Amino acid sequence: MLFENFHENFNSLIAKSADLTNKPFLHSVVKINGEYKKDYADIDLTLNILCRDNDGKRMDLYDLELELFRSNRELTLVLSKLNFPDEPILWSGVKTIWMNSNNGKKCSAPKYSFRLENLATKIKNLIA
Repeated sequence: MLFENFHENFNSLIAKSADLTNKPFLHSVVKINGEYKKDYADIDLTLNILCRDNDGKRMDLYDLELELFRSNRELTLVLSKLNFPDEPILWSGVKTIWMNSNNGKKCSAPKYSFRLENLATKIKNLIA
């Protein structure tokens, strides 16, 4: 990827991926902490993906927290609902599993799982 403003465009690509997987809403990305380089060889990053309807009204229900990091050279994503800490967490690494946010144990996928799994796949394809 050759962008003049790489970091801004990276956030834009994440937001557009969220737009595609959570229609008809629009998304923006806010970096919370961490760093990465253009080749993504070294990435440890936490982002919030914020949701709005087409009129610009905030849709807190759909806000997400995204963690991106490498574990044993494999890109790993952790997606969770930002404002609902008791909801299951998606761990997408070599395998994709849903975890109970309170105890970290494997759990059943929630009803909305396909949206977050699709988002994780799109983001991994952008970076990998």
